[in-house]
Amino acid sequence: MPERFGIPLIGWIQMLLGTGLVLFVLVKYLRRPKKKQTAGYLIRDVHVLVGDGSELFHQNVLVKDGLIQKISGDAVEAAAVSVIDGSGLTLMPGLIDAHVHIQGGFSCHNEAESDAFLREKIPQIFREGVLPYGITAIKDLDAPKHFIYKLRRKLQTGEILGPELRIVGPNFTAPDGHPASTLGSNSPWARAEMAIEVSTPEQVSAGIRELKQAGVDFLKFTYQGGDYWYFDEKRTIRKIDKALMRQIIREGRENGLLATAHVFYYDDVKDLLEAGIYGIEHGILDRDLEPDDPIIALWKQSGARFVPTVNAMTYEKDPSRLAHSLHNLKVLYDAGIPIAMGTDNMLESMTGAIEHRELAYYVEAGLSPMEAIVLATKNSAEHLGLAERKGLVREGMDADLILLEKDPGADISNIQFIDKVFLKGRLVFSQKAISSYAIPDYAYPRDVSGMRYQRLDGTETRCVDVSGYADRAEITQTLLREGAPWSEERFHVSGSLSCTDWHYSRPSDRTELQARKDGDYIRLTGTFKGKAQDKTFKIGDGLWYQMMELAMPAFIASDEKQIVFYSIGTGNNRGAMGLGEFAAEKAGEETVTVNGQSYDCVKISLVLTAFSWAWTGFYWYDKKSGQLVQTGEKGKNADKNGYRLSEIR
Repeated sequence: MPERFGIPLIGWIQMLLGTGLVLFVLVKYLRRPKKKQTAGYLIRDVHVLVGDGSELFHQNVLVKDGLIQKISGDAVEAAAVSVIDGSGLTLMPGLIDAHVHIQGGFSCHNEAESDAFLREKIPQIFREGVLPYGITAIKDLDAPKHFIYKLRRKLQTGEILGPELRIVGPNFTAPDGHPASTLGSNSPWARAEMAIEVSTPEQVSAGIRELKQAGVDFLKFTYQGGDYWYFDEKRTIRKIDKALMRQIIREGRENGLLATAHVFYYDDVKDLLEAGIYGIEHGILDRDLEPDDPIIALWKQSGARFVPTVNAMTYEKDPSRLAHSLHNLKVLYDAGIPIAMGTDNMLESMTGAIEHRELAYYVEAGLSPMEAIVLATKNSAEHLGLAERKGLVREGMDADLILLEKDPGADISNIQFIDKVFLKGRLVFSQKAISSYAIPDYAYPRDVSGMRYQRLDGTETRCVDVSGYADRAEITQTLLREGAPWSEERFHVSGSLSCTDWHYSRPSDRTELQARKDGDYIRLTGTFKGKAQDKTFKIGDGLWYQMMELAMPAFIASDEKQIVFYSIGTGNNRGAMGLGEFAAEKAGEETVTVNGQSYDCVKISLVLTAFSWAWTGFYWYDKKSGQLVQTGEKGKNADKNGYRLSEIR
């Protein structure tokens, strides 16, 4: 074989063919048609809630380079943008929550655990529990300081995608005050990270220097003492000295840091207003205000801003605090006090549904839906110092936007119907279908017409009648207290035991409700505790298991390991009159003995997804018949009473 430079002829031929092939591929690649790059979005023919109480109709909104570039009733042309048909939809500013806690020290007891939480949990929390609810900016009111400083840096660099963040750093408090002896009680690390306990002027000055160097946006301190319920435990907390409170406000201003205060009581609010406080968190919760109360004139004169956190009052042991919060919100709003939306939402364990509930409480207090929206957009932006670029749908503002299927300005419950969310012009959420499952039809055993369940403490009896299921797809349940009917329910269900319509009656507190599924929605009407109800919930193909644990036999018969389902709350908790999302999971098999009879059971665990940290229900079902045999609950601090099967007829 001839050679040249020591390479055989066949080698030269192979190299030439290989080079030719590479050149051919390279030329084809360079000459390929260029894909158009999306440079933004054009939302056509959309209804706009501006955020200041005004609205625009049939507008074309151009979003580009992270900003709202153009809003016009005339045609808008733009190259290389994605076009969204906004006809029949509503566009509004993103929600701004001025009072949240991203990481409250519940699950992290040292910096390594906190770092793992930041790395492993926060991206998911923002992606699934915050942005899909339209929340685009937040103020964190207390988190472990090294956690919140690291999170702020990662948000600023884009390493983590989430809402714009304002922070206060650790809170000033008296020794053994809140949050030192409450949120910080889980570990010495959490206490040192979340509280600056001060009893001298020197400690206050040192704390302000530390926080200024850390670059916080505001200062926060607790101005409350006395009895304090920390979940189910009653504690006594100390209040910071009045002179030190004044020093925090004064020295904060001198260092460019405005102060906001956790406060519950009238006299304490009065002290704060006289001292020149910038923000009042929670408010006056020990009495109702009248329009002519002298504290209102003082409040207006001071210019202090108010963050009410009404939903947080549903956690309080004293129900009067919720009533005072609702009443005083309306009185202060009518007086012209600047109010921003805040929820006290614990984002490590709850979702943005809390923000939606907060808005519903504002409407319950007497504000119009549009007024409530202004509190959560324009007013909150002003409160956080972001008004130059956030809180309004206006040209030149950050494109933090919510696109909705229905108008929340007409009905605040429509805030739940979010189609898309934009964060600085980036599409960060687009509606996905509610999960559906392959649940087979269920039939009760022929010899079963009803069941009776007794609460373990003897206080309640549940009587379930399934005799009408085969012919009319009807099931009824009566709850007895002290032997007398307390509530009655009638369900019509599909073969999978998913509800199609429901009637609920509780005469003792004038509750009479009707709900029916119509297409993708559930329509709820009637009265709850004497208050008129008219609500709509989107459910799509999801399971409406209004019967809760009584609907599980169909799930047990399926091949599904876990399901998500929905139920309307009727109790005294914060889920009342809302469509709660629950997750049920097959947790194994156990033998349960009830009234001397043993049952081979499938065990189901159940959580309310928004509060999975706080409550878990356990349910045992007979494998043979599918019938519920026993129930139990596990709360944050203790196991709770359940029910046991007492009779099958």
